[in-house]
Amino acid sequence: MPWPTPKRCCGCLSVETKFYVSCTISILLCVANITAGAWNLPRNKQREPEDNLISMSMVMFSTLSTIGNLVACGGAWFRRPGYLQLSLVFNSVFIVCLYLIAIVTCLFSPELQSSGFLDQPENIALVVIAFFAGLAYTTYYLIAVNNMYRYIRSGGASPIPI
Repeated sequence: MPWPTPKRCCGCLSVETKFYVSCTISILLCVANITAGAWNLPRNKQREPEDNLISMSMVMFSTLSTIGNLVACGGAWFRRPGYLQLSLVFNSVFIVCLYLIAIVTCLFSPELQSSGFLDQPENIALVVIAFFAGLAYTTYYLIAVNNMYRYIRSGGASPIPI
């Protein structure tokens, strides 16, 4: 017997609403990430080759994550649980790659080291807080996609009324 699927999240939002809101926020964050990475590419002659590689990698993985989010939205809209499962697997990989790029940028970027941004403790605390906030949102997003997958697989029926 499969695990029961809740019909509501946090007692107020339905599983579908939670999924569509988190998916929309993820798409907007990926578009912002693509914009930030593409913003630095025109001045590629003035930067180190490693920084250009980091920017191109960020644009590439953010674009792939956006496509994964759109596939997840399409899977939920057309009630195709396989699309959600595919999106869940690939977005997990893309998100891990984006976090690795963020860590490499913070630790090894000559632009950040020469600007003195990471010399002040409040900036380091800001980076750590942003990292953990992103990690919390990523976990919430993956749980929302998994709940929607289980909700569609069960046909929307669940013995749990919440």
